[in-house]
Amino acid sequence: MELNNSQQQAVMIKEGPCMVLAGPGSGKTYTITRRIIKLIESGVPANEILVITFTKAAAIEMKERFDRLSDDVYPVTFGTFHSLFWGILQKELGYKSSDILMGKQREKLLFAAMNQIQKDSCDESILSSYAIELSRFYNSAKALSEYEPKYIEKEDLFTFAKAYESLKNKYHVIDFDDMLLKAYRLFVKQPKILEKWQRKYSYFMIDEMQDMNDIQFELITMLAKRTNNIFCVGDDDQSIYGFRGANPKVMNRFAKVFDNTKTIVLNYNYRNPKNLVDAASKLISKNSYRFHKDIKSTADEGMICINGYENDFSEAKDIIKRINLLHNKGVAFDEIAILYRNHSDARFIVDGLINAKLPFYLKESMPNIYTHFVVSDIENYFQIAVGNSTKSRLLAIMNRPNRYLHRRAVEECGDLKKMLSFYRDNQSGYRQVEALLNDINLISKMSPVAAINYIKNIMGYGQFLRGEAINAGVLENEYTDILDFLIEVFRECKTINQAIDKLNMLKLKVDYENKNKETNRLGKIGLYTLHSSKGLEFENVFIISTNEGVIPTNKADSKEEIEAERRLFYVGITRTKRNLFLSYTNKKNRDKSRFLDELDYSSMLSP
Repeated sequence: MELNNSQQQAVMIKEGPCMVLAGPGSGKTYTITRRIIKLIESGVPANEILVITFTKAAAIEMKERFDRLSDDVYPVTFGTFHSLFWGILQKELGYKSSDILMGKQREKLLFAAMNQIQKDSCDESILSSYAIELSRFYNSAKALSEYEPKYIEKEDLFTFAKAYESLKNKYHVIDFDDMLLKAYRLFVKQPKILEKWQRKYSYFMIDEMQDMNDIQFELITMLAKRTNNIFCVGDDDQSIYGFRGANPKVMNRFAKVFDNTKTIVLNYNYRNPKNLVDAASKLISKNSYRFHKDIKSTADEGMICINGYENDFSEAKDIIKRINLLHNKGVAFDEIAILYRNHSDARFIVDGLINAKLPFYLKESMPNIYTHFVVSDIENYFQIAVGNSTKSRLLAIMNRPNRYLHRRAVEECGDLKKMLSFYRDNQSGYRQVEALLNDINLISKMSPVAAINYIKNIMGYGQFLRGEAINAGVLENEYTDILDFLIEVFRECKTINQAIDKLNMLKLKVDYENKNKETNRLGKIGLYTLHSSKGLEFENVFIISTNEGVIPTNKADSKEEIEAERRLFYVGITRTKRNLFLSYTNKKNRDKSRFLDELDYSSMLSP
């Protein structure tokens, strides 16, 4: 493969700071690996070259591609920020692998810290807000007095951080954020150790620069200051990990920190069709905080379809139809990806794929909607209606909605008919049990769809869900939409027993895909969140639920947050190598996403 002019410029730069702006499909990995070869050919010792990327998998892939290009085995260091600075802490401060706090252990310590500062019960959502904020603070390279929390009060963050630090010190453990923070403090307090590691490497190459957080930028700046031979490759338009602390503004700081920085734009896109590149450029140009890039495509035009649907079910049904048409024309299933903003947006697609018996895989574990308490409640009603009543099922639904029935009535009697005798001296309780018996009898003779509507509207379960939503601090539709979803899932089922069988099958299928998400993906349709699709490419890409409130999320209320959402959409649409299918729904009068108009919506084909 020949280098184009801008790639050649990047490869030939040997000394000094350089920032390469590399858009989607621009051949950045090839450029980086060719530059490493060129440095070695020019006499640079391979063991003085450090290449950093953001994931272990990306580092391994980079090394493998370098090894395929080179004629010999060279000791170039490929790694991640965490692997590099964890190695430094091990050598300089004597840390061991057993000192790392991970997974459930970290969660347990975070809960313990929260319990120290908050006497009330702590749920996972509250803890998550504190943990995210704490991580953002650690990765900001700021003192707490300078840091402004986004999600919680500064005083609360300080108290929580103090409690968490105390527990980590007590058990002599560190977490992944500490690896960077402790390395930073070590370099600041002991300049001779910094100097030692500055002399180990002479040439620094950073991939995915836009994903750097502030402390990573400070650390690599410290290491590279001796030689200033730092070569960073990134695309501010693809910075989508702000929630993890990534700060694309470090790209603007780079030229200020390193004098005489050369900037090169890899301006050819070898992945995306020409009309997609033009549309994507119009979209991302709406962002103010970015480097301008005039990107040219080398590919022919593809097809861009934008379609609106009455509801999520219609959207999923048509996408399944389109996938079958593509496959019948010879398109492999593994060249098709379905992208979505949130896991909840994919529930109708998953159901449709299962019903159509189409093979698919999940890139990330997806919360199993079929184990949600709303689904469980409906299943319990259905099971009791067909005669599969148990104490646990009765206990689960007897006060959903509230009938003021006692657990003891179920535990002593075991079924509804016997509960009538339990309440023989309690007129109110007797009437409630009698009414429930009548309702269950009616449900048993209904279709699943009619039964759900009866449980929701006549038995008062919909009102119960409204109260539960208020208590949980969530929007009512987060619960009631699940009932609407179940109605569509059971639309083809004629009996309650058929609905129960289908529910069990769906539950097991999602569990199976979650557990086997890392297995062979050959011949399977890929399901990805927009975040997890970054770095991938497919012949055909579907992006669903492109509605206001979804993409951009309704949580984005500042210009900066909207620009982050626009970057996320930009990443999504540039995953396609040929055809892009965008869809939105008119359910509950939701507007289509503003980003569709910014693509120049009027010119798009909607067959």
